[in-house]
Amino acid sequence: MTIASTPVFTVVQPSAVLADPHILSDIRDRRSIIDSIYDSLVRRDDHGQFIPWLATHWRVENKGLRWCFNLRTDVIFHNGSALTAQDAAGSLRRALSADMPGELGTEGVLRGYLEGAKIAATDDSVLIVETLSPFGDLLDLLVDIPVVETSSLPKLIGSGPYRASSQQPGKVVLQAFNPHWAGPPPAQSLVWLAEPDAKRRLALLQQGKVDLAVDTPAHYVTGSHDNFQILKRKSTLCVIFLFNLFSGPLQDVRIRKALNYAINLTDIINDPAIAAGQAAPLAGPLSPRHAGTPADLCAYAYNQQKARELLAEAGYAQGLTLEFSLPATFPDESIPLAERIAQQLKDVGITANLTVYHDRPAYAHRVRDKQFGDVACFDSSPASAWRVYIEKLDSRRQGPWWQGYHSETLNALLNEIAATQHAEQRQALLAQAFTLVHHDAPWLFLYAPDNHWTLGEKAKGWQPTFEGRVRIIANPDGGTH
Repeated sequence: MTIASTPVFTVVQPSAVLADPHILSDIRDRRSIIDSIYDSLVRRDDHGQFIPWLATHWRVENKGLRWCFNLRTDVIFHNGSALTAQDAAGSLRRALSADMPGELGTEGVLRGYLEGAKIAATDDSVLIVETLSPFGDLLDLLVDIPVVETSSLPKLIGSGPYRASSQQPGKVVLQAFNPHWAGPPPAQSLVWLAEPDAKRRLALLQQGKVDLAVDTPAHYVTGSHDNFQILKRKSTLCVIFLFNLFSGPLQDVRIRKALNYAINLTDIINDPAIAAGQAAPLAGPLSPRHAGTPADLCAYAYNQQKARELLAEAGYAQGLTLEFSLPATFPDESIPLAERIAQQLKDVGITANLTVYHDRPAYAHRVRDKQFGDVACFDSSPASAWRVYIEKLDSRRQGPWWQGYHSETLNALLNEIAATQHAEQRQALLAQAFTLVHHDAPWLFLYAPDNHWTLGEKAKGWQPTFEGRVRIIANPDGGTH
């Protein structure tokens, strides 16, 4: 699917900043701009499968310990320098550096995956990554580690289809880099505008001031819309509540399951203040769009009687009180969501005391530091199923969002997944991990909200990436997306 060539194409989204490409972030707004300026070794296709990008092909050797990447030889950076494997190696080292900061608590996450790895360029077109243990999920990381021209560091120069032209608060302007290896991009100027309010983003599109509006829920659109198109896609974002399994009553799996049974997910998803019917219920730690989510495993059924029975078995027939922490944003509906959950829990004898934190970065660090009472509202955003398990559920790594869950069975499955290259076998193992976590209920599983875009005339034919990002670029096969 293509868009026509145009002098200017304007995108409005909740935020628009030029960010360091090596700071780990799953915020789609940032990644969309980064993907426009920089290229990575691999990317995902429309089905989530990894495809060559700067790397033409790769092979895995030595039982999953050694990855060898062959790079394109027709790539030039925005300063005219040719891409070399030394640039790829230096970019990886920079992203893994102890000096690299994080966003919303992500500092050190990438480094933890590749601690002790050897990264080397054997010549100008071959990159070698050797890990200490089998790591079948290296591509899950490389897809979001862009390659920069390392001889110009600390200046960040990419090889992507656009180069930065200007930035001011709420506005980023990119100019086409026509020598891009995939071909000239369709827009000579790509403008990104920030508008935090979804209704105002939609209004800008309806007024013809922008060509593409990001995150414009369908229920905000009223009246005729003959002049624009609404796109809806399932997302990999999971809205959940993390349970504190270090101490307190939620160490008991019966109480964790009771909370999941006590929640009426249908009412929550249909609430106009929460998801307005535009979300998929979660049966476990991943969205239906993630790899390894079993199609035949349903979310916990709403069953107040079952919830009361489990509470009684656990010694809480008279009820209990839990302390809930939640951010004011990310997810933006967290306050009405927590209030609705508190109402439903009250019906089975659980009192939920809610504490709201308005400083979102500080809240992320509070959750990372395990300082949130019994329950914490959270949004799990990686498109990588592997990252979700490692950063939140693997008790050996004890990642940033791990909250005390321990399962030797899950850890053994993760070892097997890491050592498995065959796609179908990996899918089957991931499904086993999902089913195990479903039954252990270390989180309150809620929903995966749908993504929405509104397209003006110039955006007709455009499609989002698998991750839900905006790319206005040329495809290697001659199209644009």
